[in-house]
Amino acid sequence: MRFCDLFISYKLGLKDTKSTIRFTKLPLYRKVFLVIFLTGIIISGIMLIFIHNLFSFIPAGLSFFSLIIFFIIDSQKSNTKEMLEKHYIPYSKKRMNMIIEILKKYNIDIKNLDSLDMLIEEAKYEQIKCDYLSQFKKPFKLLGSIIIPIIIFVARKISESTAETQMLNMAVSTIILILLIFSLIFSFAPIAKDIFYRDYNRYDEFICDLRQIKLFYSKTNYLITLDLQRK
Repeated sequence: MRFCDLFISYKLGLKDTKSTIRFTKLPLYRKVFLVIFLTGIIISGIMLIFIHNLFSFIPAGLSFFSLIIFFIIDSQKSNTKEMLEKHYIPYSKKRMNMIIEILKKYNIDIKNLDSLDMLIEEAKYEQIKCDYLSQFKKPFKLLGSIIIPIIIFVARKISESTAETQMLNMAVSTIILILLIFSLIFSFAPIAKDIFYRDYNRYDEFICDLRQIKLFYSKTNYLITLDLQRK
């Protein structure tokens, strides 16, 4: 019996404990805003291919505006309470029960804080081995420091040989395009990270779950807290 066996059991348990909420079970306002946001982005992408002007970015702009409204509505007390009671709390209970059962299967006492701390340290050690892109971070920084001055130089040359109105249109188009690209990156980055850094992210989740057990399910920790309150 090894730590890797326990971790594989944990990953299998996560597959049976889905965190995503089905579209059909989402509150109505979430469904509406999700459809509006995706529709606007898709329409902007299609228009950008066939119509090369500022009007192509209007649907994307409306999508981002709807996103702001969504966050305002979603943060209301009634909506937050509904998500908490119907989705967050039931999921948390199911997830914690899953990991407690796995720890019991491997003869780990959840009341023993030292054992939980040792598991956390071992998970951190194994996580470092999964950081495959760490060796490329320095070369990417060096490449960025070389490319940025070149981009600035090219932008200056273009501005010197372009009329003010054309320059303004180019600047607005560039800003909107950058925002659109960043929104797409922001949308797909979690998916890409989950594919290439799957085990790395799972170690983060495992460590977090162990800490939750220490906080809410460890009797020893509860008694220490109780003694401190009495003093």
